[in-house]
Amino acid sequence: MLFVKKCNNCCMDIEQISQMVFRHRDSGHISTDTRTLAPGDVYVGLKGENFDGNAFVKDALEKGARLAIIDNPTYKIDERCIVVENSLLTLQRLATIYRHTFSIPVLALGGSNGKTTTKELAAGVLSTKYHVHTTKGNLNNEIGVPLTLLAMPRDTEIAVIEIGANHPGEHIVLMNIASPTHVLVTNNGMDHLEGFGSIEGVRTANKEIFDEAKKKAAFAFVNKSLVDLIEDSDGLTRILYPEHAYASTSGLYAGLTYGGTTISSELFGSFNEANILAAIAVGEKFEVPLNEIVEAIASYQPTLKRSQVIKKEGYTLIVDCYNANPTSMELSLSDFFTATPAGNRVVIIGDMFEVGESEAEAHKKILELVAGKADAHDIVMCVGPRFSLHTADFPFHFFLSPAEAKYFFDTLNLMDKKIFLKASRGMRLENILTNFSS
Repeated sequence: MLFVKKCNNCCMDIEQISQMVFRHRDSGHISTDTRTLAPGDVYVGLKGENFDGNAFVKDALEKGARLAIIDNPTYKIDERCIVVENSLLTLQRLATIYRHTFSIPVLALGGSNGKTTTKELAAGVLSTKYHVHTTKGNLNNEIGVPLTLLAMPRDTEIAVIEIGANHPGEHIVLMNIASPTHVLVTNNGMDHLEGFGSIEGVRTANKEIFDEAKKKAAFAFVNKSLVDLIEDSDGLTRILYPEHAYASTSGLYAGLTYGGTTISSELFGSFNEANILAAIAVGEKFEVPLNEIVEAIASYQPTLKRSQVIKKEGYTLIVDCYNANPTSMELSLSDFFTATPAGNRVVIIGDMFEVGESEAEAHKKILELVAGKADAHDIVMCVGPRFSLHTADFPFHFFLSPAEAKYFFDTLNLMDKKIFLKASRGMRLENILTNFSS
């Protein structure tokens, strides 16, 4: 029995709703934001912590929405409004139905670190041969995954869908919506500890992807250097893709040799080697020629403040401040210190969010790592109230906010400097920079 929704005094099941939504598929897509809604779209009013999308139904219809799905009958205006029990669940069920109108490979890509970069690389590699539909940015949650699937063009030949979670069970929901034919988990790291509780909780959550893949007889891509992923994916049909020694071609950039072929990239850091290898494995599985894989990886330009190397007049920025957790912070800092000369470094690190009960200890460990690697002539700036708890313990420059740190940063002589920025997204650490553009 399908999930049943109520529409005023009558009952309308999800199949009937889907027929109304998809009847004029070419006339528009699904939108949850009236600011970007286009004429012919179907508007879905979602409730959030600080807003109620039901309240914007009038605006949506005035902007040309063909239908509006809402779960508060108070806002029903006319017959264009479909009142359901839960708008989010309806959105998810519609996405599931639409996904099953395709008989194409769908790769669900999750894990703790490197999801978005791996997704971008894999999609770029596959796009050399196929019509690929992929997640925009990191719209990888219970709302983003359905919207990504519902935006899939009819000529799509392969879909690469990023899935993310911050609490147990969320991957199960997303896997059931996306119903992937292939899965890839990048790694298990110390992300979203506030929701998962521990690194063991993170592993359990990422294992949900493999467990659901087994139910769907999906194919798995597994990094053979990660024993935990090998164990958790046991029983799946899978490829164990290889590990290679990091061989950067120019210090800052990730690169490697694969089967005698040199593969270069515009990505900062050796930790991106694993992401490159994953994209190679995906490309080879779908019979993309190696020369096209190499070209796609080399031409990929990182964006969204992820592993970006930006050359400025007289200095270089390494911007990796879209997200941060203890694992990714440690890896990227270690690479930065290894790849740059002492005395020419400016290290700017901001608070890590969702670290949970170990928050104070985690931030202190990062400061200890920096203290052990930084030269006396390096400049280290620590931004945010979490790092500032340790002001008395380290000889660094501490600031409560990016605005406060900017005053100091603007006084620095940046000539010949390598400047590294990393923090959780909520810090908006890039605001320290003047006229920053990603």
